[in-house]
Amino acid sequence: MKIGISVPNNWGVSSPETLIDLAVLAEELGLASIWTSEHFVHVTYVRDRIGERPYYHSLAILSAIASRTTKIALGTSVLVLPFHHPFDLAKYIATLDCLSRGRVILGVGSGNVEEEFDVLGMPWAKRGAMTDEILAILRTLWEQESAAHEGEFWQFSDVHTSPKPYRERRIPIWIGGASPPALRRVARMGDGWQPVGVTPEQFAGQVAELRRMTEQAGRDPAEIEVCARFNVALDDTESAGHEMLSLVDGRDMARMVDIATRFQAAGADHFIYALNGRDPEVLQSMVRAIAQDVLPLVSS
Repeated sequence: MKIGISVPNNWGVSSPETLIDLAVLAEELGLASIWTSEHFVHVTYVRDRIGERPYYHSLAILSAIASRTTKIALGTSVLVLPFHHPFDLAKYIATLDCLSRGRVILGVGSGNVEEEFDVLGMPWAKRGAMTDEILAILRTLWEQESAAHEGEFWQFSDVHTSPKPYRERRIPIWIGGASPPALRRVARMGDGWQPVGVTPEQFAGQVAELRRMTEQAGRDPAEIEVCARFNVALDDTESAGHEMLSLVDGRDMARMVDIATRFQAAGADHFIYALNGRDPEVLQSMVRAIAQDVLPLVSS
């Protein structure tokens, strides 16, 4: 199992350099991946958590990390697809893939905060349909020289865009969420699955269900990479209710190790520790502890 970290671009860190330095350290210590999160505005639990502190742009932070690293994978956990125009996103992700020489994993979701959709003027009830259509458009723009699409929200033909992904590779798209619609989306369209807020026991059952759905969709379940994510509490900030199910105290390394090994036994190919804290020294210490105490046990 591969081990990655989600840097706290969503946790009110005072300087973005802290996040970039954290990614550089993670690569030096042999971790497999770096991830960033996304919300556009401070509403509900985001505002409760960080107030007016900075929530840095997911893709901007990954772009900066790409320029300071050479081999660690760069992922989003997750982008809210309905917030993005597919042409802009296709160009940005392909550019980032070229900049990083083929290291991007695009993690996506349909969104979980209705109030944020209201602020942005986006249709909450249409978020699933928009997500499916944007996924189809991304593949079309990346893979076709002369792209065409006919859908509910976008229609176009003979469209030429660039760049294409690095060396024309297939950028892996990992779909977030643990609901039945999310699992169906993975089975039909995803290269990976990335749920949050689930226990190892729930995860094991959903992995079995995903494999069944994938076979029903006429695809090989072995083609789907399965990733689990767990939040690591590193300060006294209260986590949101939906995050509590997947939260571990960063001071309890025995529990940190136990969680990773249990998800590995439940079928995870990849595991992400989402670092929930602001102090640069604490964050770096946590990355070192993960590399020392967890990585040797799950990567052999």
